[in-house]
Amino acid sequence: MKEYKVKIHDTAFADIDDIADFIVKVSTPEHTLEFTKRLGAEIMSLSYLADVIPESHWLSVRRYHPHAKQMRTHNKKLTIIFHIENDTVIVDRIVASSTIGS
Repeated sequence: MKEYKVKIHDTAFADIDDIADFIVKVSTPEHTLEFTKRLGAEIMSLSYLADVIPESHWLSVRRYHPHAKQMRTHNKKLTIIFHIENDTVIVDRIVASSTIGS
């Protein structure tokens, strides 16, 4: 199994900031920190999972990249959208799973 470097695009960093801002408004800073740590670990798992995930057939995902792939997070409420370039997984966006397919 191939191992990739993981690069997070600026748009995905902005998504993470927005998610953290929302969680801290409805919960605690501790919960926000725990959630973002887990999200970061899930993103980093793409270093070895990216190959087994097929390209998405959803236009709402492929608009970010023609060869975009998607992985739902542990709580299934978010979807990590990414693509592979050479030896690097590039995380393009993190969106609400409910927006996929629409």
